[in-house]
Amino acid sequence: MKKIFRLVIVLFVTTSASCQSSSDFKKVDESQLKQEDIESVKILSEKILTAQKNGGHYKLSENVAIKEMVDGLNETVQKKSYQQIKNLFGEYQDLRFESLMESEKGKKLRIYRFKGFFESESDIEIRTVLNDEGKLAGFS
Repeated sequence: MKKIFRLVIVLFVTTSASCQSSSDFKKVDESQLKQEDIESVKILSEKILTAQKNGGHYKLSENVAIKEMVDGLNETVQKKSYQQIKNLFGEYQDLRFESLMESEKGKKLRIYRFKGFFESESDIEIRTVLNDEGKLAGFS
């Protein structure tokens, strides 16, 4: 069985979300998935990782992310995080959508789960969290 590594770039989810247990989230049935939403979240995730791979950072705005993410996922954090990722897993290559989890209690959050492909053979999970307004509220 492959060892699964959790990739932690930055995870900042509102306080109420951090108090929720994993049982407060349910997997969204495939028949209810909206491909345009998945593609939009995948593009944002790819932009963040590709900018880092290219030695830069992806500048978030409050149009696409909550203020805490804009402030927290700054240039310094992104560059430092990517260097650690690169040291562990090699260069970022691609993402593939795996599933969507949705909160059942508290604030509405949607966790888009992707398989991250890097130079290593490790299974890497990338999570992109959106709040009820569709703004980036977490990225790990």
